[in-house]
Amino acid sequence: MSETHSPVYRNVLVIGGTGGLGQAVALEFAQLAQTVHLTYHGRRAAAEKIGAAVAERGGTAEVHQLTLPDPDTRGTGIRKLLTRVTPCDVVVNCAVAGNPAVATVSNAEEFKSVIDANVFGAYQVNSISAQAMAGSGGGTVVNVSSVITRRYIVGAVGYVSSKAALEAMTRGFAREWGGAGVRFNTVSPGPIRDTRLLSMVPAQVIDGMMAPGLEERLVSAQQVASVIRAVAGADFAAMNGEVVVVDEGFSL
Repeated sequence: MSETHSPVYRNVLVIGGTGGLGQAVALEFAQLAQTVHLTYHGRRAAAEKIGAAVAERGGTAEVHQLTLPDPDTRGTGIRKLLTRVTPCDVVVNCAVAGNPAVATVSNAEEFKSVIDANVFGAYQVNSISAQAMAGSGGGTVVNVSSVITRRYIVGAVGYVSSKAALEAMTRGFAREWGGAGVRFNTVSPGPIRDTRLLSMVPAQVIDGMMAPGLEERLVSAQQVASVIRAVAGADFAAMNGEVVVVDEGFSL
């Protein structure tokens, strides 16, 4: 952190900090946080590269290995991480699993793995973050959903179901923890340009999703990250339990 820059936040934690959106979020907070913390599952080199990019922006970054869901249902690994980064003012949950699988019984294992990662893993992160933040003066959690909860694509039943559950879960946490000074909101982006997740979707499925002329209007990770930064900030302190759509009109 530059000595001439006064941080707005103490610690900012980006869960799933190795993807395109995770990187954009980390860079958005580079000069706003005392330290930006990035988690990775198996891509440490990618996380360290993003950490270096945060430093180039004048910030300070630390990387941490994290598996979601935590094998311990009580989230021992997540709890250790939050203890290490407390006081934490902002948690952004960008972690995502999205194995393509159509809705057949033969794909039950794929469905379960996505639900375990995106729903139960998010529950562990949200619940432990809420407790840690409530004990250190409050804070805000931003969960990342997807507009395909409103515009279904074939082969994504697990992913769509998990993101719909995440939006409902966020509202529940907002209701239960708002009185303790912890806000929970969801940012729901449309398809984000140049991300690993979008590259997993077959080209013919993308073609079927797109209205004529809409393909070039895919949102950028930076556009979504700037909304996340705003939602987490003081100007939106009265917002709690909302879903903010960022999709260039894709879901209309």
